[in-house]
Amino acid sequence: MAILDEIKARLDIVDLVSQYVPLQKSGASYKALCPFHNERTPSFHVFPNRQTWRCFGACAAGGDAFTFVMRKENLDFPQTLKLLADRVGVVLPTRKAASHDDALVKINEAAARYFSQHLKSPAGAKALDYLKGRGLTSKTIDAFQLGLSPSDGQALKRHLVSLGYKEEQLVLAGLMAQATDGGHQDLFRRRLIFPIWNADGQLAGFGGRSMDDSPPKYLNSRQGPLFDKGRILFAYHLALPSIREKGQAVVVEGYMDAIVAHQEGFANVIASMGTSLTEHQAVTLKSVTKEVVLALDPDAAGQEATLRGLESAWQALQGRPVAQSRGVTLYERPKGPTLKVAPLPEGVDPDEIILKSKNEWDGITNGALTLWDFLKSYVPKRFDISAPEGKDRTARMMMNIVHWTTNGFDQDRYLNELAALLGVSPSMLTSHYGQPKAAPTRRNTPKPASNGAVAPFEKLNQDPLEEYSLALLLQVAQLESAASSLRSEHFTRPENREVFSHWLKGAPPELLDQDITAHYSHLSSKTLPPSNSKEKEAAFQHCARRLEERRLRRLKEEEALRLADMDPGDISQHQDEILRVNQDIEALFKTRSG
Repeated sequence: MAILDEIKARLDIVDLVSQYVPLQKSGASYKALCPFHNERTPSFHVFPNRQTWRCFGACAAGGDAFTFVMRKENLDFPQTLKLLADRVGVVLPTRKAASHDDALVKINEAAARYFSQHLKSPAGAKALDYLKGRGLTSKTIDAFQLGLSPSDGQALKRHLVSLGYKEEQLVLAGLMAQATDGGHQDLFRRRLIFPIWNADGQLAGFGGRSMDDSPPKYLNSRQGPLFDKGRILFAYHLALPSIREKGQAVVVEGYMDAIVAHQEGFANVIASMGTSLTEHQAVTLKSVTKEVVLALDPDAAGQEATLRGLESAWQALQGRPVAQSRGVTLYERPKGPTLKVAPLPEGVDPDEIILKSKNEWDGITNGALTLWDFLKSYVPKRFDISAPEGKDRTARMMMNIVHWTTNGFDQDRYLNELAALLGVSPSMLTSHYGQPKAAPTRRNTPKPASNGAVAPFEKLNQDPLEEYSLALLLQVAQLESAASSLRSEHFTRPENREVFSHWLKGAPPELLDQDITAHYSHLSSKTLPPSNSKEKEAAFQHCARRLEERRLRRLKEEEALRLADMDPGDISQHQDEILRVNQDIEALFKTRSG
């Protein structure tokens, strides 16, 4: 559910809820009078680190940004999705748009086949030799569907029109350009073609490299409904499994760099297609990896535009600005992956390094510099730190990192290193650019599961336990009574909550939002392990117990965050609700042990 994940990544629940109720800071959380029932003392809490809310009073409700808006505004899921998408600037595809996009994808797929056939024809011999000279095998050329566009400017248009597509559709697909006679001609002429897929694996557009030195050297499909260069990472759909497995995404600049990397076994490599990592691209990576490594051309590493791009990428990966202090932006504590930079040897591209020595590429990416160490090396090359203006620009950029870091020892080291670099005292930096805040205490971090491991599924873009439970419900009719103990709150992901709510009501899937309808269909046809009806019922009951266990664990974690900031005298007022949750937990574990 890429749309849902993008909306959630851009939302901040504190900002959202504070538009409905006045929030008051209370340790690691925020509190207020519950907006869903009348009360005299605040029992409603918002937890920014978890992006959740909970009422510890009479209504005992809780959830995420979606459930809050649905309850407060009395909206259904599609209406809430539209409201929150508009709030964060995400465009939702309509049914008509989705059908329209499917047609454009088919046009691109037809174009890719045509380009591939042309590359393998006699006219493509020179281009094919070029690719093999760059180290690509025939298998790789086929896997990435590389191709060649004819040089006459009309061949692709004639071919696609002969297949029944209209010229206006070819323009929307980004394959046509304005001709001198007012008509349209092929955008790509005598160019090596690199198909570009979006995060969902749809063929969104093409990149073309000039084969006859005609400018520009690289040309992309026109921006349109499918193709947006700033939102797509080349080879991401292929790299995602490896990125998740390794916990590291390596970002290079060019198509060829990424293709050679995949060919030689470095499947966690993706390309930003010649741009700095954009905010949208960073958001794509934010929830799928622990570390993002940018492989940088050393000629660009010290350029101001590159430095600005690095800072923007870091901001998008790590948090939102919460305050300004003497020209320095203060950020929330990091939530996303670590950003590292790997400057490349001068005059050598990543594909050349990989083909020459895999060990050298491993050394470069695994030895990448933290953002701090990179800036310390390269910022002085850009700004003249012997002059007051250069010192100020350097301090403003690097003090962002000092304020951001969560480790007190690192804060101290960074501050002293920056002071030594600029030839000033640490006290001068803190007096002019703000005093770094103390690192958060351990109680502000989510608690581990009871066995010491991190609670499962917290960082996945899907929840296997929830999806398996729903697949059983949708496919096995006799489970209706066994599901009587479940409620929407047991499902943490919005799409799963919505499917469960509709199943509970007995509503037909046609009434769902189109993305949720697709998810409903996916779950309804999901392959289940071979088993008889009794085994399926036992499997579902096991899932239901695990969902309840997770719900109670979330309650206890949120309760612990709230109580940690209370005065001891106030805690006694909440003994009944604490006892109630503990009794539920005790009953659950008795059932499990039985």
